[in-house]
Amino acid sequence: MPHSADRVRKTRGGHIDRTPPVLATGEIGVNGLTLPQAHFVQSPSAGVMQSQPSESLDKHNGQSSPPASTALEVEAKLDGRYLLRRLLARGGGAQVLAAEHLYTHRAVAVKIPLQAGPLSVKRFEREIEVLSRVRGEGIVEMLDAGHADGAPYVVFELLEGRTLAGLLAARGRLGIPETLEVGRALSAALARCHARGVVHRDVKPSNLFLPRSGKPSLVVLDFGIAQLADDGTPAEKLTREDSLLGTPEYMAPEALLANATDHRVDVYAVGVTLYECLTGTVPFDGKYADVLLKLSTSQPRSLREQRSDVPEDLEQIVTRCLAREAKHRFQSMQDLANALDASALRSAGPVNLLARNPPRPEVGADKATLADAPKAMSTDSGASRRRHPRAPYITLARLTRQSGERVDGRLEEISEGGLQFVGDRAIPAGESVQIRFALPASGRITEAQATARWNRTLRGTNATGFEFSSIADNARAEIRKYATFVAADPNPT
Repeated sequence: MPHSADRVRKTRGGHIDRTPPVLATGEIGVNGLTLPQAHFVQSPSAGVMQSQPSESLDKHNGQSSPPASTALEVEAKLDGRYLLRRLLARGGGAQVLAAEHLYTHRAVAVKIPLQAGPLSVKRFEREIEVLSRVRGEGIVEMLDAGHADGAPYVVFELLEGRTLAGLLAARGRLGIPETLEVGRALSAALARCHARGVVHRDVKPSNLFLPRSGKPSLVVLDFGIAQLADDGTPAEKLTREDSLLGTPEYMAPEALLANATDHRVDVYAVGVTLYECLTGTVPFDGKYADVLLKLSTSQPRSLREQRSDVPEDLEQIVTRCLAREAKHRFQSMQDLANALDASALRSAGPVNLLARNPPRPEVGADKATLADAPKAMSTDSGASRRRHPRAPYITLARLTRQSGERVDGRLEEISEGGLQFVGDRAIPAGESVQIRFALPASGRITEAQATARWNRTLRGTNATGFEFSSIADNARAEIRKYATFVAADPNPT
């Protein structure tokens, strides 16, 4: 766990200050704030979520960006048990900090509300109850919870890997075995939730985390708007703020219409996720009104029209999940899991979703992953074999283009030869930029010159693969050591 880049400060008495913090770099996915949505702050003027660069990444005439109000301080102690190391993310009414248990020395993620008002406390208490019910494989592990300084907190496991949304941004779409593995793992985890009376209601690729270990292959995050079947307090009273709940592209018709919903909204969302894994698109995109209009007046484009290798039974499974009326979908998540397990093309044995040799997407000249840059490939015996091990790594980053324009975003993967950047926009192939980011082991901020080798825009997510043209030797050595150590495949390609 890197400590040199820590940006939290201790408050008087060792408690934490909950005023808006300055963001620091982070490389771990955490519950409720998966990193495609992490590192955002509420704009005080516009009232919308906007990207906010890290203090350590932002330079103005040699000075760091001015802090927002008061920041948390290094070595703060929470509840006498957790030593706060650095801020990982802020958004969705909460902030998440990397921490260390003072007695067991286990590295954890601590989630704390930004405001300790009655509604915020009730929301946290609901999330704690939900997560206490749904412990098990494929569900983010809650390790502890409590109250400190009049506000609740939740402690989670730290997850190393990347989100499904980030993987799709890089690859465009997944192979059939990988898609079946996503469906199998996701439906099995949600079946456990449903069996305990919990409906997730926000299933989508950015809330699905792929651990680098591959065990489990997928972890469901963010139960912030989950519904409890036997709770006397409607979830809307705790989560609705004059708006519909969820992301419209993944919401079932009954949810878009604000009608009564049940566990079958999750079945619909799984169908949308599988459709996106197979095609790189969703059945209907747009805002609430756009999606509702398209859903009411048209049918999703056939999977096999877009991709001939999709087996008929898999297309039928996805189509059934996407039925407009809930009664025509799979009536339980376990039924869906059984159907996916029975699919003829499901691979024998486990599928590692972060495997080093993913099937290349059949999308013209698009590259499959970040390290497909020419210098990252060996020409040995004509084989397309990677020269450098690569590994998932998520941290804030900033690009400076030759025009002086800055583009904020995050890294998703790194090797000593290059990296994958996901940001506000895609960078044209061939363009050279300066990249500023935190190194994976020490947390030290470094700068590198890099050239864009490929780019892809997938539903507003802009991914660019860069090849380093100039980077300090010690930075390259640190990246090499990290990538070699954490790479899932000891013989990366």
